[in-house]
Amino acid sequence: MKHMLIAVLVLFPSMAWAGNVDDKKALGNLTSLKMVCDVNVGEAKLLLRRLELIDETYSQLIDAGVTPTVVVAFRGGASLFVTQGAKYIDPGDAKTKREIQGWVDQFNQHGFRIEQCAIAAKAQKVDPADFLPAVTVVQNGYISIVAYQARGYALLPMD
Repeated sequence: MKHMLIAVLVLFPSMAWAGNVDDKKALGNLTSLKMVCDVNVGEAKLLLRRLELIDETYSQLIDAGVTPTVVVAFRGGASLFVTQGAKYIDPGDAKTKREIQGWVDQFNQHGFRIEQCAIAAKAQKVDPADFLPAVTVVQNGYISIVAYQARGYALLPMD
């Protein structure tokens, strides 16, 4: 019985992904879309995964023939990881912070707008001058996010 359970657990993921998976119904005849990603995760590894998911979403949209316009809005604890140097983070997160910054650089190369909330920066005690060059500090991230939504951007909450 134990071996049968193991076999089912091993086979289940492949059975769950059997067949074609796509987003054709949701995308319909879209050729472009706009999204604002609200990124506020303060845990390094989880934040890194969220940025990987943004990239995966972007890549899948491109592959589907849809041109995305993307804004990545940092606030909360995520603010600490889009700064220059290592003074705002635990030394154990330095490697992950470099990976996060690699995603910020890649997003910038893709033409994403990258924003940082000044209110969150103040709450996290981050000097606005310490943010990465690719990051634009906005006065109020909430205003920014709702303004993008008012202009037709879909909100993609990232925790």
